[in-house]
Amino acid sequence: MTNLETNSNYKQIPLDYVEFSEVDDIWIRSYTLVKAKTVISQHVHEHDHATIVSRGAVEAWQDGEILGQYAAPAVIIIPAGKKHHFMALTDDVVLCCLHNLRGTGLESPKIKE
Repeated sequence: MTNLETNSNYKQIPLDYVEFSEVDDIWIRSYTLVKAKTVISQHVHEHDHATIVSRGAVEAWQDGEILGQYAAPAVIIIPAGKKHHFMALTDDVVLCCLHNLRGTGLESPKIKE
C-alpha cells in the first residue's frame, strides 16, 4: 500500500476548497479537488455516511485497502468506524459527503484522523 499522506507525488487539499451546509439534520461537506492526485486525508466517523462523486473520478480506500475507482455519478457508502480517504484520478473532482445527524445529538460529524 502506498502511504499517500507522505508521498510527494500526491497533494492534500487545502481547507479553502471545502464547503459546509446543513438541511433537515443532513450535514453536507462538499470538496473540490482541482488537480488529479490530490488526496482527502484518512479519517473516520462514528456513523455511516455516503460520499457522492458528482464530477470527475476518484480512488477510494477503506482501512488500508482499496475500495475501488468511482466516476461520476457514483455513491460510495462508508460504514461507521472505517478509516477512509480519497484520491482524485482526474482534474476538477467534486465530492459531497452526506451525514444524517438526526438522533445523534451532534451538530456536526465527529471526525477522527
